[in-house]
Amino acid sequence: MDILKETLEQYVPTIEEFLTSILLEETNIEVDAFQEVKNDIALEHLNNTDVYLYAREQNISSDVIIVLDQEWFGLLSSIMLGIEEKEKNEQTIGLLEDFADDLAAAIKEEAASNGLEFDFSDVKVLSKVEMQEELCHEKYIWTKLDIEGIADEVVRAEFLLGDPETEIEKEEEEPVEDDQDESEEEAISELSSLEESDDEEFSTINTRAEPKERKKEKVISARHIEFAEFAEENGNGNGEVHSMDLLKDVDLDVSVELGRIELPLGKVLELAKGSVIELEKLAGEPVDILVNGNRIALGEVVVIDEHFGVRISSLVTTKKRLAKIKNGPEG
Repeated sequence: MDILKETLEQYVPTIEEFLTSILLEETNIEVDAFQEVKNDIALEHLNNTDVYLYAREQNISSDVIIVLDQEWFGLLSSIMLGIEEKEKNEQTIGLLEDFADDLAAAIKEEAASNGLEFDFSDVKVLSKVEMQEELCHEKYIWTKLDIEGIADEVVRAEFLLGDPETEIEKEEEEPVEDDQDESEEEAISELSSLEESDDEEFSTINTRAEPKERKKEKVISARHIEFAEFAEENGNGNGEVHSMDLLKDVDLDVSVELGRIELPLGKVLELAKGSVIELEKLAGEPVDILVNGNRIALGEVVVIDEHFGVRISSLVTTKKRLAKIKNGPEG
């Protein structure tokens, strides 16, 4: 247990650095609890509103479960989308999957530098009921983490790692053939009875009656058509290569936001010349640098000769900046 706890604590700085780069806030993680629990009580104390991220570590055949407080919905969506989503939906599920994949990649990179190799399966975002059905071990190593710096209060996160030595072998259910045979026999008997009844009905028909000429039906033949697959091409057919160079002359609107505040309509109507509006940001806090309405960096205001300027102090990662441009301006 002590060795496992020391191993976990080695990756805490990596997780802190990852959260800081994603949420743009300095984070501090404290290991609040660390113990071995049985699978029937591993999720017993957790809430139905918690976020459950499940993956499988292939090399050691172990469940890897991350449990996040519901507040993480709002934290990730407000930073990565510019819109605070507090419920589980398609957008927040996609954000959580990307978040978990990026975190797994950071941990794998750190492990590789220590001579270890992790192989995680695709991350699934599950409910508590679905999570209970996925548990494949009799015992789990449970860790509770308290994360400070990304919200006004301490945000909870928990980590469950299945003990490989206690993996449960699930028996595969054999298909029931007897019921299938019986149903087939019943179907055959029904067809036989229908054929007999049809023969009786046809025998009562006047054989001297001339049969009516059957209307010929047009037979339509169909065949499968295979379409050629489109291969990725480096050029456009004219010898020109597609790249980001084609977009370098596009004009973008760059603005700096000192702060924001929400006011009721009555307060806005009371504003007059000389009125002072107090913003939410404190003096000395970094200002937001926006491109087409999307925040891409934080900075501090400076004076250059007689003009205002801004010195960049931190940048949103390139991946996130491209995602913001794709999703449109922040709301």
